[in-house]
Parts: sequence; C-alpha cells; structure tokens
Amino acid sequence: MRPLRLKAVDDDDLEVFATVLQSARMPLSEVTWVEKDHRFAALFRRFCYELPGGEGMQVDCALVLDRVARVDAWDLDGLGGDGDAELMTIVSEGHREAAGSVSLVFRNGGLIRLETDAIEGRLADIGQPAAATDTPRYVAATGDDHHDA
Repeated sequence: MRPLRLKAVDDDDLEVFATVLQSARMPLSEVTWVEKDHRFAALFRRFCYELPGGEGMQVDCALVLDRVARVDAWDLDGLGGDGDAELMTIVSEGHREAAGSVSLVFRNGGLIRLETDAIEGRLADIGQPAAATDTPRYVAATGDDHHDA
C-alpha cells in the first residue's frame, strides 16, 4: 500500500481529511502548536477506510495545519497529558473573505479550535498499516454506527 498523502487548501479538502480521520485516535501527548511558526500538528492512529476491509487496519498519520494564529482546547482532559481522544469530524468556519477557524471535534465533547487566516494543511501516513487494535465507531463511507451510542 502506498502511504496516503493529502493537501488541504479549502473546505472541500478539509471534508476529505475529516472522512479519512473519522474515528481515528489522537494521543494527547502527540499534539503540538509551534506558535512562532504558526503550525499545529497532531498524530492520529487512523483506520484505512480506502482499503477493502480497511476498517480492520490502522496506520499512524500526521495532520499538519499552517497559518494558525491561535489554538484553544476544551474538554480534552489536560491536552498534552496521557490518554487519547477519538476524532469525530473537522469543521471549517469562515475563510471565504477573511480569517476563520478549523475545529477538530472529538467524541464526548472535546474540541480543538484553530484560528487561521487561510486553510493550508497536510495529512500523511507514517509507516505501514497494521492490524487494528480496536474497531471504528463509525464507517466513514456510509456513516453507519457500529456501536450503540
């Protein structure tokens, strides 16, 4: 399998990122914002939805967003601490004519909101897929719920 490498410059691209990362786990210790470089980065363990039966495989994946002026986090149990958060979606607001925001929305109410002046991001697999250590809560292509809510 060729590693996934994607670029985002608009809302449609961020929708693709959201689909690829749906139900991915983000270790809270693997999130950083480099204020002087205006760069936010996070490591995810994503399901390989693009492969047949890919929800049974996972791969590490880096999300990098540039042009980030500010980062706020809510309800993530001490961002930078132990544990992980399960991504539900990515939401973009604004950006048509002025600054806006990109929000990473996590299961159970967690949120990371990035204030940006434009959408400029990358998503890239790191390493090779391996057997999944858990199952996705949702299947990205259909939105079917695999577990009771």
